Amino acid sequence: MDNNDLQKYLEEINADARILTMSGRVHSVMEASKELGKPPSHFIKSVVFTNPDEKLILAIVKGTDRASSKRITKALDIESLRVASPEEALSLTGYEVGGMPPISISNALVLIDPNVMEMDIVVGGGGTDHHLLEIAPDEILKLTNAKITRIRK
Repeated sequence: MDNNDLQKYLEEINADARILTMSGRVHSVMEASKELGKPPSHFIKSVVFTNPDEKLILAIVKGTDRASSKRITKALDIESLRVASPEEALSLTGYEVGGMPPISISNALVLIDPNVMEMDIVVGGGGTDHHLLEIAPDEILKLTNAKITRIRK
């Protein structure tokens, strides 16, 4: 999948979001922040986790925060989980790490940190490492049926 698939998804569901095309690859929140002229606190990360049962968990935190596997296991009452490898993330979601969107991954259990919900608009993965998605956290919540719980370290 890529940003074209994500764009089609946004159009099909009439989502209030837009894909931003960057001048080059997006390697960090700081680079994206500089190019878009938005503070780093306006960015989010969508981190793919999996557990021994191969359950897909998408953890959404601010770009300046780190997702805590300990907090996620506690929130979901599961014994263990781990960050998916880049190959697993691609296989499980259809998106590569670096372009992981916070929406359109139908087989994921989505967790959103409350700090993300404090923002009016956030910017996250847009389907490829050359694209970002601008979206309201409430829209992410609506589209994913996410659970809001503290998952940041």
